[in-house]
Amino acid sequence: MRRFILNLSPISYRSTRSFYQLRVHSTMSNSVSRSQPKWHRPAQKETPVLKLQNSLTKTKTDFIPINGRRVTWYNCGPTVYDASHMGHARTYLTMDIIRRILEDYFKYDVLFVQNVTDIDDKVRSRFSGMVVVINHWQNRSDHSVQIILRARQGHLFETMKNATPALSAELVEAVKNAWKEYADSKMERIDANASKDWPAFKQKMTPEAVQSALLIDEKFKMHFTALDNSYNAIVNAEKELAANSTSKENAGALLEQSKDVVCLWLDKEKKDQVNDPKVFRQLPAYWEDKFYEDMAALNVRLPDVQTRVSEYVPEIVDYVQKIIENGYAYEASGSVYFDTGKYDGHDGHHYAKLEPWSKGNQELIDDGEGSLGSKLEGKRSPNDFALWKTSKPGEPTWDSPWGKGRPGWHIECSVMAGAVLPENIDIHSGGSDLAFPHHDNEIAQSEAYYNCKQWVNYFLHAGHLHVEGQKMSKSLKNFISIEEALKKYTSRQLRLFYLMHQWDSRMDFKDTGMQDTMDKEKFMNNFFLYVKAMGRKIREDGSRGAIEKSDGSLTHRFNDEERELMSILAQKQDNVHAALCDSINTPLAVQEMLDLISQANKYAASKGNLVNIHVLEKVAKWTTSMLKVFGVADNGAEIGFGATNNAGAANLEDTVMPYLDVLSKFRDSVRGFAKEQKTHTEFLALSDKLRDDELVELGVLLDDQEDGTALIKFVDKDELIKQREIKRAREAEKQAKKAQAAALLEQKRLERLEKGKVAPEQMFLGLDKEFSKFDENGIPTHDNEGTEVAKSRRKKLQKEWDAQKKLHLEYLKSVPK
Repeated sequence: MRRFILNLSPISYRSTRSFYQLRVHSTMSNSVSRSQPKWHRPAQKETPVLKLQNSLTKTKTDFIPINGRRVTWYNCGPTVYDASHMGHARTYLTMDIIRRILEDYFKYDVLFVQNVTDIDDKVRSRFSGMVVVINHWQNRSDHSVQIILRARQGHLFETMKNATPALSAELVEAVKNAWKEYADSKMERIDANASKDWPAFKQKMTPEAVQSALLIDEKFKMHFTALDNSYNAIVNAEKELAANSTSKENAGALLEQSKDVVCLWLDKEKKDQVNDPKVFRQLPAYWEDKFYEDMAALNVRLPDVQTRVSEYVPEIVDYVQKIIENGYAYEASGSVYFDTGKYDGHDGHHYAKLEPWSKGNQELIDDGEGSLGSKLEGKRSPNDFALWKTSKPGEPTWDSPWGKGRPGWHIECSVMAGAVLPENIDIHSGGSDLAFPHHDNEIAQSEAYYNCKQWVNYFLHAGHLHVEGQKMSKSLKNFISIEEALKKYTSRQLRLFYLMHQWDSRMDFKDTGMQDTMDKEKFMNNFFLYVKAMGRKIREDGSRGAIEKSDGSLTHRFNDEERELMSILAQKQDNVHAALCDSINTPLAVQEMLDLISQANKYAASKGNLVNIHVLEKVAKWTTSMLKVFGVADNGAEIGFGATNNAGAANLEDTVMPYLDVLSKFRDSVRGFAKEQKTHTEFLALSDKLRDDELVELGVLLDDQEDGTALIKFVDKDELIKQREIKRAREAEKQAKKAQAAALLEQKRLERLEKGKVAPEQMFLGLDKEFSKFDENGIPTHDNEGTEVAKSRRKKLQKEWDAQKKLHLEYLKSVPK
């Protein structure tokens, strides 16, 4: 037994050793496999940061919000006393675009505050970058209209009209007096005798005289029209009186046609009698609603917080009181003024930070005070401006420590911004013409209130708007209200036009520019329609986007062309980001997107039906996402602009029945044609009728392809009808020209036949006073003096004879035998 054990021992030792070595190796292997290799940190690509054109520096500065991703923003809102025009759109549509980009692209959490000024006596000749407004009841531009005067005059006029039961001699005399006062005041610089003989003055107003008058008074046409309308109404009223026709309707006609002159006269005579606060609320309330209707039509987002001046008067009083306590304002004769001399240079303060070169510009300062405010007394310096204005009879009033009065224009925005936002604001914005004095005064009074060095960090000013190279003006017949613009163009087209102009630069609103915009809109829409139609086709053809080879195997559609397009997409995404970081450069961003679509179209054209739909859809979806950011596409569409009006979901029957009705009628027609054995041409005409008429009315476009199939595209019905009518108009014009050419040819043919009635042998015989001898063919050989016709003349006569012979033969052929 011992021997047996000894013999086994070496074997056990070797086996144990091998097992140990194997176990150690296995343990080491497990240890290595469980340890991660070194991770290499990616090198981050340097990307641009957002910069904004800051009016406080006149440069593009890095945008650094005070509180991380949260942004506080105050935008100067409308003064609501009239219809909104394209100048308003320049400011509010522009700021909406910037706001959307900050919120939806850069993902900032923006608190957007916007006021409504419903108390105002400022001369609104420079509102929001524009130089004109529309007078609601006078339908004209008026640089001195204001809420107080407008509301008061409107109230007085309606009161007079309602209290007038019939046409009377007293009423006519009153209107005559109003007419004379208006004529004497408005025509004095043109012709002091105009009111004495209006027909004679009117006769002198030739086009040249009108142009000369406009050089003296740019509102001459407006005043002339008002006077002429009233004069004619007075003449008609006197005739009605003579005929004893004194109805209330006739009285109303006289007043309505004399409204301009009567309103001015009434305000002069009775303004002190208006003291009902409701009078001054009704007009701005009406136009505020109209303003927001226009903004909704333009797809402008509502402010997060809206403030109205009339609701913040107690806060305004407290605000002004604190500025007085801080030593930067003083009371005089019931008004309170900001002391610019005390403020400027004191304790690190600077007046007119935005436009220091405008300090002392009395025209701008007076404009900022308003037509009623400019009559106030007690200023220590012409540069000082009103924080609180004492009110006279006929003007709205509130109680204050300084007596009854109303807020100054500039203080309103400071107070409303401070009531909602913190004492240091990220962004303040408005029209460029508000920079001085309004925004500079806002800054001064706010920094005086808070005793701070910088109330606003970024001031954004929208550029001016011109129309066809000129300032917008009724006298130039280029005034465009938002409502009028939307009758001609869609809100999408207007927004695209604004996007293609840098927000802080001057924008020229032109028909040619809008046509270019519509061309770009159509270019983008055609791409979206193609991608959606091709996507449906590929998903329905069973290929699932693959290519079947001759041996029956499948291969993919992602090759060099697809890689190139994806690379272009990535580059364009970077370019758009860089453009938006460069002070929201939307013109460049839109152009990059258009270039991307051009490249995608080239790719699609080269691949035919073998496109990689996923790549095209990637391009289309990203482009759509950017259009959503800009507010051009609605949020419901994954590809394309989407529907402008969503009436909500309808039941299936209501949705499909119009399409099934067209299909059923087409089937009936095809069966009928087959039974009647119609020609191929008639079948094709039936098919064209389906494509061009029935389906167009349903918003369906059949786009015929080279392979004989058609892509189905859903397009706005009105746009399709418009395109169809344009096509038909062009075809009609083409046919008309063709018919005109045919008629001209026929006319010439008939003229030739008429001329060909004369036989060539007879054509010269009537010229016996010029010629004396003729040959056997009737061609002249000698002139009337007996001299033989020269060879050159003879040759010419022979040529004429040959031509007539040809015409005569044509004539003979046309004569029935």
